[in-house]
Amino acid sequence: MKRGLLAVNAFLNTEKFLSVYRFLQQAAERRGIALDIVRTDEFCTPFDELPHGVVDADFVIFWDKDVHAARRLERAGMKVFNSARTIEICDSKILTAMCLDGKAEMPTTVFAPKTFDTVGYSDRRFVERAAQALGLPMVVKEACGSFGWEVWLARSLEEANAVIDKIGAREFLMQKFVAESAGQDVRVNIVGGKVVSAMYRYNDRDFRSNITLGGKMKPYELSDEQRRAALAASEAVGADFCGVDLLFGGAGPLVCEVNSNPNFKSSLDCTGVNMADKIVEYIEERI
Repeated sequence: MKRGLLAVNAFLNTEKFLSVYRFLQQAAERRGIALDIVRTDEFCTPFDELPHGVVDADFVIFWDKDVHAARRLERAGMKVFNSARTIEICDSKILTAMCLDGKAEMPTTVFAPKTFDTVGYSDRRFVERAAQALGLPMVVKEACGSFGWEVWLARSLEEANAVIDKIGAREFLMQKFVAESAGQDVRVNIVGGKVVSAMYRYNDRDFRSNITLGGKMKPYELSDEQRRAALAASEAVGADFCGVDLLFGGAGPLVCEVNSNPNFKSSLDCTGVNMADKIVEYIEERI
């Protein structure tokens, strides 16, 4: 019997995450594969001392954003899905935008300059330059974040600066607000370079469409242009599997972000397609 590991965050123990872990384990079991959960805190060991039994596994599904832990597994010669590099790119909206530049259309993006906790942003002229380039309102996003929680709509320079005060010294970016897509987007789930499901998300009360923030969902039939955009984004970040969020741009679809470990329970509830089965099948063909 083949044996895999499901690497998960040591501290995310809510049902939102646990349900996805169960789906993946059950999908592996249906294909005669043992998939054991290993928490990322178990890798808190000297570099040359991975936990007993880890390196004997045939593969790892890395369902977290701990890039350093993923790299340790790769250095030990293990087959890790997704790769540490893909996780790193997707975890940073800045790296994602840089990676997609010239390969998939995104909203116009401006990165904030680096600062430090003890310094802050004493000079905000860069915010004015960003607003001139992007227009107002503009979207302000922390570089790292999930479920739409670290995303704001700034309707004025005053609102933008108030958001930046909250962000502090953490990395962030500013993007052109795509008015045509306010409160709506499309989540496209991709495994092995193929679209496996898509759902339309919409929210009448928020410019963010995330289900966690009160958005609703329904199955969606992609256009050829949307399909190409999502696949181009997946390929650009080197994903074995991912969830690509597409906006409705006036001149065509725009990639909002790429998720290396998408919470696919909502997609399953909406479309009936279990992404876990597709992921395990894809991995089995490659080990």
